[in-house]
Amino acid sequence: MAPTSPSPRSSDDDGASPPTVLTRLEIYDLVWSQPMSNVAVSLGMSANGLAKICDRLLIPYPTRGYWAKVYAGKDQPQTALPPVTDDVPAEATITRNSQPSRRPRSRMSRDERSQQILDEAMNIARSEGVHAVSLKRVARDIGISEAQIYNYYKSSAEVLVAIARTELMEMNKARLAAARNCTDPKMRYTLTTIAYLRQVSQRGEIVQELLALPEVRLALRSDHQERRRVNKDVLGTAFEEAYGVPAWASTFVGALLTAMSLRGGRLMARGKADLETIERLIMPGIGAGIDYMIAEHGHRATASHKIDA
Repeated sequence: MAPTSPSPRSSDDDGASPPTVLTRLEIYDLVWSQPMSNVAVSLGMSANGLAKICDRLLIPYPTRGYWAKVYAGKDQPQTALPPVTDDVPAEATITRNSQPSRRPRSRMSRDERSQQILDEAMNIARSEGVHAVSLKRVARDIGISEAQIYNYYKSSAEVLVAIARTELMEMNKARLAAARNCTDPKMRYTLTTIAYLRQVSQRGEIVQELLALPEVRLALRSDHQERRRVNKDVLGTAFEEAYGVPAWASTFVGALLTAMSLRGGRLMARGKADLETIERLIMPGIGAGIDYMIAEHGHRATASHKIDA
């Protein structure tokens, strides 16, 4: 799952919820690891309040649409954290309740409640299987009425689609992050494949269960089509620019290698093979396939010149 907030460093007050002290780097890592609304919920504040803290500390954060593109499989640049200056605080103190009252806050914000519903649905899915997830069950487990939960989700299928999107986005984030600082397309493809297989070893079983549901597959169809289109464009452009491989060749070979990786992932998700076995079988084939494509359709001299430049 997404990284959690660092352990709070607090001064010993008499309150039950001490303030959380985070450095600029800790906040930066959080807002680039998951959507701002999720980070804000984990810190007990609003997304708007978190954005204001980022602005005050000169911390860049993802723009609107960033996470949708990550989910689609498109590598997105991460804006570097600028160095701190004398007039910019090095850390922020975050208090969960800016105006504490005598009575504890009993109502959650909409974002907090929505996340609570998803978290509980995921717990049920992981422990008992996706077929055990229902709005009635989730409402009972978190202590709200069945009528109230319909203010957030219209059906159990909608909750399962949200879980599937979250899991797939986490897998894509890990895959893209694994090769973010690598410029050679061959090595990038290798690193992203390894990251994909390792994510499947952690999340594959639940994702396979979710994608086996017709309503989930139908809801995600356009997402999958967009992700395939983006991957095809990125793969074709990268190998053409670096190695002189025409787009049609890299697209064709990429489709074959991707099918092999997906097959390995399905075998892992179904418990028919472990990660070490799949990596030993697939990774040599990935490397050989890319080498063959470059040798047959590319220009090594051009590639060497462009990489050195």
